[in-house]
Amino acid sequence: MALERVLVADDSRIFRVITTDTLRGHGLEVFEAANGSEAFQVLVTKRPQLVILDALMPVMSGFEVMEKLRDAAPHYHPVIFVVTAVYKSRRWAAEAKNLYNVAEYIEKPIEPEDLIKAIARHFPEFLGLPEKGR
Repeated sequence: MALERVLVADDSRIFRVITTDTLRGHGLEVFEAANGSEAFQVLVTKRPQLVILDALMPVMSGFEVMEKLRDAAPHYHPVIFVVTAVYKSRRWAAEAKNLYNVAEYIEKPIEPEDLIKAIARHFPEFLGLPEKGR
């Protein structure tokens, strides 16, 4: 699956701007959401392949968004990165990966080049690397 569309959902406008600019600079179509409700609406209508989702947002947390998405679109499985400035521990990371199938659990602050490397781990063609299994 080629990466074309990304949702950046975070209540920090600064995080969204930096992340969106970085991703658009790599040719991606980027949608933004400032809270969990907006994130959920983008997910069900636009179906991006990658979701960068803040764990703690207004209206609905990132975890609530994932639960609601699981119920609303059981056959839609985007790659999910959870970013957090609050839930910083191995326990939270393990729980997110086990319960919600989170691909990356990233503590803020994150450098743009580290985000790009994380994306390339799941979408090797993103940086022109050969796809897994080839």
